[in-house]
Amino acid sequence: MIKLNVWLTLSQGQSLYVGDLVVADPDVQGRLPGQFRYSPDYLEHPEAFALDPIHLPLSLEIFNAKRPHAGVHGVFEDSLPDDWGRRILARRYRLDRESQRVPRLLALLGGRGMGALGYGIDHETPEIKEVVDGRHLVELQRLARKFEENTISEDEEMALLFQAGSSPGGARPKALIRDQGHSYLAKFASIRDQFDVVALEAATMELARQAGVDAAPCKLVSCGRKKVLLVERFDINKTTTGRNHLISMQTLLKAEGYYNASYRDIADVIRRVSDTPGQDLIKLFNQLLFNVMVGNTDDHLKNFCMLFDGGGWRLSPAFDLVPNVGLNREHVLRIGYYNEVVGRNALVQEAKYFGIKQQSKAEKIVDAMLAKTSNWEKVFRAFDVPARDLEIIGKDIEGRMAKITVG
Repeated sequence: MIKLNVWLTLSQGQSLYVGDLVVADPDVQGRLPGQFRYSPDYLEHPEAFALDPIHLPLSLEIFNAKRPHAGVHGVFEDSLPDDWGRRILARRYRLDRESQRVPRLLALLGGRGMGALGYGIDHETPEIKEVVDGRHLVELQRLARKFEENTISEDEEMALLFQAGSSPGGARPKALIRDQGHSYLAKFASIRDQFDVVALEAATMELARQAGVDAAPCKLVSCGRKKVLLVERFDINKTTTGRNHLISMQTLLKAEGYYNASYRDIADVIRRVSDTPGQDLIKLFNQLLFNVMVGNTDDHLKNFCMLFDGGGWRLSPAFDLVPNVGLNREHVLRIGYYNEVVGRNALVQEAKYFGIKQQSKAEKIVDAMLAKTSNWEKVFRAFDVPARDLEIIGKDIEGRMAKITVG
């Protein structure tokens, strides 16, 4: 059995003991029964809020996870990285497959995770390690490459990469750094890249901002002979250096494994959870339009979050925006009833599910996004996206925009 104390760092910087996670040993079929209970002291705190506003309301009851593979509620697994960070955790602690279960990984992660939650044992506040300074960026890039090549050593090299790279999600190499007073997620090139994904993502994020999408601030910086994308972290409060709590749409929708979800499903969650649903629905619709027009088909539910910043729940800024570098033309999330590119009329009709009732207003929003994203090639060239990548990606983008223009 594993028992973990859950801690929450508020947006103002104060750490609170929130409650207990208890996960029993796996049964003969490998299922993990787990429970969570809020601390009575936390429930009485004036700044207490539900960690999961749908599935973990503020209450003294014991909440069964009912997630036999993970053993914990989704909001806690949201603290863990995906493929990249989990591989680093497993390598750092020499974990075999059986030891890489979610509760064990949370215990090892402690206070190093993204978001506002930390995990401790025996009521000890989890230690929060200092984020690696930006001056180590070149070294981190070198170590990330060695880790991908499986040539990294087990000594100080692994220790530095573990400190910076064991928390971020996703499958690509990345690290958490702090540079010139700002906290960033640093995203490196991968040895498996067939496109200049770093430049493509930097250009796409800039294009999104120019098109009116609420995208996380980022910058492209030189790192030796390569470039690194620095995405500013929105889980850290810029004013106080406290934390903003995050919960993924995958968790809020209880979507497990292979799922069949749509942007409408996210809109339904926003109506239920957001303190500013009207604004957030417009933000989501803008992101939907942008993703369709530039071909960001990897629009899965983990790439959409609700953020609690002390003032209430709202849709987080957009992140992980990049054209379909794998040339997968189908979106993970459905647009209405379809996963492929839809035309202008279908997008205009879809707007009513996001609170845009007037067709004339919907038409203006779709046409404005189309006009602003049509500048894509100029923006991509400004970020030195290679000509070969421009040609391949450009065919898909132009095809999408042509269909939207006439359809």
